[in-house]
Amino acid sequence: METWGPGNERDEIAVWRQLSRLMEQVNATAGRRLARGHGVSVNELLLLLSLTEQRDGTLRMSDLIKALGASQPAVSRMVARLEDAEWVIRRSLQDDRRGVDVQVTEAGRRLADAAERSLRKALTEALDAAALNDSTASLVARLRYEPAMPLD
Repeated sequence: METWGPGNERDEIAVWRQLSRLMEQVNATAGRRLARGHGVSVNELLLLLSLTEQRDGTLRMSDLIKALGASQPAVSRMVARLEDAEWVIRRSLQDDRRGVDVQVTEAGRRLADAAERSLRKALTEALDAAALNDSTASLVARLRYEPAMPLD
């Protein structure tokens, strides 16, 4: 098992490798659960959650792109798919024809709520499994027992 600590020249590489392994394992578990149970990807759920966190359930497309850290074409494809499923609606802004608002529908809110519960369960299970794996155990312990900094 690779570890990090003072004087270890491979500190950053070891952490990066552990993090990469951990993210692959967690994303695979979460992705399968969301796709099978709810018909959405992890990124689509993150988009829906970004909308549900807003008082009116609406964000400009440009703000969604920033919130998700994804490219404009990728977010546009996600919005189009979610719109086809009637989980969001998209509309041009009256005062700025170049701007587009995306709003979560009531069906999208219900989906986001149920999928978020599934995601939380999948993340717990994936992190529990990773905690037993020599290549990721120390990183999981560190992540679970040191408080996370808020993203905002």
